[in-house]
This record gives sequence, structure tokens and C-alpha cells, in this order.
Amino acid sequence: MKHLLLISVAVFLCAVAPAQATEIKEIISPKGIKAWLVEDHKLPLISMQFAFRGGVERDPADKQGLANLTMNLMTEGAGPYDAAAFQQQLADHSVALKFEAGRDALEGSIKALSQDKDTAFDLLHLAVTQPHFDAVEFSRHRDQQLSALRTMFGNPEWQGRYALFQNVFGKHPYGARRLGSTQTLANITRADVKSFAASHLARDNLVLSVAGDISPRELGVALDKIFGGLPKHAKFVPISEVVWPHDKAVILLPREGTQTNLLFAMPGPKRDDKDWYAAEIANYILGGGGFSSRLMQDVRDKKGLTYGINMGISPMEHGSLILGEAATDNPKTGQAWEVISDTMRRFYDDGVSEKEVDGAKDYLTGALPLAMTSTDKISEVLEGIQLEHLSRDYLDRRNDLLRKVTVEQVNQAVRRWFNPDGLFISMVGKPEGMAPTQTEDLVRY
Repeated sequence: MKHLLLISVAVFLCAVAPAQATEIKEIISPKGIKAWLVEDHKLPLISMQFAFRGGVERDPADKQGLANLTMNLMTEGAGPYDAAAFQQQLADHSVALKFEAGRDALEGSIKALSQDKDTAFDLLHLAVTQPHFDAVEFSRHRDQQLSALRTMFGNPEWQGRYALFQNVFGKHPYGARRLGSTQTLANITRADVKSFAASHLARDNLVLSVAGDISPRELGVALDKIFGGLPKHAKFVPISEVVWPHDKAVILLPREGTQTNLLFAMPGPKRDDKDWYAAEIANYILGGGGFSSRLMQDVRDKKGLTYGINMGISPMEHGSLILGEAATDNPKTGQAWEVISDTMRRFYDDGVSEKEVDGAKDYLTGALPLAMTSTDKISEVLEGIQLEHLSRDYLDRRNDLLRKVTVEQVNQAVRRWFNPDGLFISMVGKPEGMAPTQTEDLVRY
């Protein structure tokens, strides 16, 4: 959902200063490596976001957690530097470099002062082409990941999400765990990490965005210097499209405590669906608009049954879902769900008003301008746009695309995507007034 948020605020590259539209240049290096650049010399800073398509869903089933472990090791020694020396180089030159593994992409970023860009790019080159994956660091990070995994077991939101995704996605890789399990982590070897990096970090699945104090010519040279030594093609098994199960589920995970965490999901539109903008407006009205949303007003403001409730559309490469979540006191769970269900039913049956649509458009086309006030935020937005397969002129077109959506189109999207009969539900706690279709144990391994 990270990139969904980025795209929602991307418009402010233009909206903050409409008289001076931001130019996004496509840079192609001599070796054919492409990047989007917003050139800005007002501050001596450079921010680069990079991603390799294909993320944690590419982990082998018996080695879940591999992508995450590999990314965590990328800065633990590379080229002539051991782990400590590499970190010292970053610190000495004030370079911020990080890697992370997510769904559909392995992502990274680097930020540095202009005067240190050569050193920063050298270090990034070493990290992506000559990582050490030393035995000591491998063991240390695997232990850290195991510790983080055990911490997640105590998080009711994670428990509910994992149970829900297991039922929705079944054996599809989107149901896999980012951190893995105690068993799959034990299965991972250093050779697995080396093989994963060698097969997944390549030039043909690389997505790049840059903002700040660098010229197109300088960036073109830097792209080949940093990434030119990577393999031309990534090697991984294709992922199939998600097929939602026909039978709904209401899953209970009993857990001691005073509150129940509710999570509910239904199929959603992918980013290239014709209903995308209409569904985005509909979601804002129903549950994505904070205190102005119908669910927040009905469940929290009028009834006081939860501290908060929200919904969002989470588009992915091979599927999409509309996901909602809330927490309520155990004795109020049944009542809270009754209000949620009634609100969603009225939304589906009666549709939305012109006033609601206009309010959603106003927010979606004009909020959060402060999100675009730094070079790293700008490069993040550009990266998100590319990962969503959107065109370079998207920022110029987005507001018009939203404004052109009619009330009728929003209501068509409501009837297509927001049917409450299609909900899958998970509950973590000791809810009263709710009848589960199945009960599962909390994950402990």
C-alpha cells in the first residue's frame, strides 16, 4: 500500500506551484539504463530511489524470508570494505543508504550531499554488484530476523492479516510471510542469499527515479557506473494472477485481552482498471476519508464503538484488494460489526451523492502538499508512479482524470467493487456477538 499512498499525493509536484510545472526528464544511459529525473539545484542534495521488480512473493515456499534477509545484508560489507568499514564510509560521507523487501519489488534508496555524490554512487555500486554476505553477518541478521518474527507474533494486527491473507490468497505467493517462519529461516543458507541476489538484481527489472542537484549528463554517466555491471536479465519464476475463493470466511483467532481487532477484505480494482478513479473516490467516501468517511461517522462518532476505522485499496501486480480495519472492545464487537455492515449495505444499495463526490475530489486533488517538500519525497513519488506502470505525464493528467469522474461512474464502481456480501473477515481477540465460520490458533512459529 506504500505506492498507493505515494500516487495519491503525487499531484502536489504540480499543485504546489502550478505556475512552474515540474519537469520530469527521462534519462537513458549509454548502456540503456533508464531513470526519471527532477533536476533541482536549489539545495546541494541528491536523492535516488531504485527498485527491482519482484519481491517477497518470489521466495521459495520452504525459504520464506529470503528476500528480506538478502536486502538486510546488502550494506553489510561490499567490495574492499568489510561490514564495519562499509558503514564507516557511509557515516564519514553522510550517505543514507537502505534496502528493503516488499511485495512486488525489492526497493532501495540513497541520499547524499552533492559534493559526496561520487563516493555515494561508488558505495551503491559496490553494494549491488559486490556484496559480501559474510558468514558472521549472515548469522547475525538471520537471528535478528527471527527475533523480529517472534515480536510479530504478539501483534494482533499481524495475526489477523496473516490469517485473512491465508484464506484469501491460499497457496498463491501473496499469502507468504515477508519475515518467514522459524522453520523457513532455518532452511536458508548463505548460498541461497547469494543466488537470490544474483538472479533478482538485474537491469531489465530495474526502476529508477532521482531528484535534486544533478544534471542529466552526470546522471547518465552515474547510472552505468552504479548499475552497468548487473546482469542484463533477472531470472525468476512467473507469478499467476490471484483467484479469490468463492466461499466467504469469518475467522476467529482467540487472544486474551480487552479488545478485538477486526480486519475485512474484498476484491478490488487493479491500478489499470477502468474503474480505478471512481473506486478511489468511492473508497474515500466510505472508509478512506478519515473523520469525514461514512464508516468513521457511523461507527465512531455516532456510536462510539471504535477509536478509528479505515479502508484502502491495495493494488498489486497480480491482484488487488479493498482492505478495512478497526478495533473495538470485546463486548461491543457484534454491535460494531452490525453498524459496519449496515453502513456498507446502504452504501452499496443507495450509492453516493454529488456532494460526497465533490468533497472527495477536492481532497484527492488538493490535500497533503507538504508531502512533496523534499528531494527524497519527490524521488519516492516518481518511483511509485513507475512501479504502478503509469506514464511520465501522469502528474499533469491525474487531477483532470479525477475531476472527470461522474456520480454515475462512482455508483457503478460501488456496485462492482463494494458488495458487502463478498467480505472476508478476521477477528483477533475474544469478540462477543460474532459467529465465526472457523477458528484458528495464533501463529507461534
